[in-house]
Amino acid sequence: MSSPHSTSAPYNPLTGHLGWESFPLHDPVILSAFIGTMLAGIAVLALITKYRLWGTLWRDWFTSIDHKKIGIMYMVLGLVMLLRGFSDALMMRAQQAIAFGDNMGYLPPHHYDQVFTAHGVIMIFFVAMPLVTGLMNYLVPLQIGTRDVAFPFLNNFSFWMTTSGAVLVMLSLFVGEFAKTGWLAYPPLSGIDYSPDVGVDYYIWALQIAGVGTLLSGVNLIVTIIKMRAPGMTLMRMPVFTWTALCTNVLIVVTFPVLTAVLALLAWTATRGPTSSRTTSAATR
Repeated sequence: MSSPHSTSAPYNPLTGHLGWESFPLHDPVILSAFIGTMLAGIAVLALITKYRLWGTLWRDWFTSIDHKKIGIMYMVLGLVMLLRGFSDALMMRAQQAIAFGDNMGYLPPHHYDQVFTAHGVIMIFFVAMPLVTGLMNYLVPLQIGTRDVAFPFLNNFSFWMTTSGAVLVMLSLFVGEFAKTGWLAYPPLSGIDYSPDVGVDYYIWALQIAGVGTLLSGVNLIVTIIKMRAPGMTLMRMPVFTWTALCTNVLIVVTFPVLTAVLALLAWTATRGPTSSRTTSAATR
């Protein structure tokens, strides 16, 4: 199989493989959906402005360091992303239901691969994890008798890191495309030789940014549980949910640095050009 790298956009240190050709100007369906989404977003912003809610949202929610409000925002993010993940699931099941015999279904293969990958990434990293993290943020300080988590500002920062990763995944709906590698993104399929387009860039940076937020949140909750329990509450007197939160966040702190390092290595290979080209050039020298 020949490498498709020659069809990709040139690599840019700032935008990766994202270029002007990634904008859906040539696809009327995607362009129409993009314009519709933009108009809906402008309408929401206009309503917020009309009812003068910006101050309330900014002071009481967006910049809040209250663990309960941050927990609620995590859960709202998880529910919003659930709508996208559930839509992807419906698209996949509909494709499987009608694609048999000579009927190829309504999704082209490359589009189905993107939907499959996005569904896995969203349901694990942007639905399950925000919902669980939000529940832990809300309940753990209440259960152990402390006013807030150990690092309140870091808690807010972690939420917005996770949200930024989710925004990148949603942006891939309209600008460029998402990875076609499956949600585990094993090399060499996710390498530059066989995934030279912007899809893997979206995958890398969405998970990298959200992963840093999840890691910091895990550290925050571990410190909160270990150091900020009410007087007299020993580890053996903690509620079962708090024990669950402690074990979950220990696993997060152990595993997410590995994910971060692997994604950094995958990003590094994207700047190096196709392996086959490097091998050929080395052989000719």
